[in-house]
Amino acid sequence: MRQNTVDISRYLPEFLQKDGNFKAVTDASSLEHERVRTELQDIFAQFFVDTATWGLSMWERVFDLTPAADEIDEYRRNQILLKMRGAGMSTVAAMTQIVNTYGSGYIVEDNAKYNFSIYCSAEAAALVKMKQQIEIYKPAHLGYTIYLGYSWNGNIIFDGTHTYSASVEEGG
Repeated sequence: MRQNTVDISRYLPEFLQKDGNFKAVTDASSLEHERVRTELQDIFAQFFVDTATWGLSMWERVFDLTPAADEIDEYRRNQILLKMRGAGMSTVAAMTQIVNTYGSGYIVEDNAKYNFSIYCSAEAAALVKMKQQIEIYKPAHLGYTIYLGYSWNGNIIFDGTHTYSASVEEGG
């Protein structure tokens, strides 16, 4: 689709533009063509989640999502993309994408204990939603622990003893 502004007079001989009536007709036609072009581009943008605006509600209907009234478009896009990925293979990268949809953070596996730790910073409401998504997409045999903040490994060592754990919630 054309990206530049429509000017149909450029396809016609120049001498026709010297006639005032003809110029008025081509200018009006160019404006209408431009309006249609921009409308089509906007409609085309709705076919892709990354560029959709008013079309996000259609994507949400397809994936049976019900957004809150105050959710911003970027968050809604992330929810749709998360559903589009589907159950698929549950990898550290996939789980990290879920975590980063609701805030920022990373995941550390502990395969020997059939567990993984989520180190993140997220708001309380986002944390609840993140936990719901983790429950959907994590392998059933794995447990997990969520740590808010990720500046250390959860233990403070002083004089040979450690007593502090930053654990918030365990699941699985």
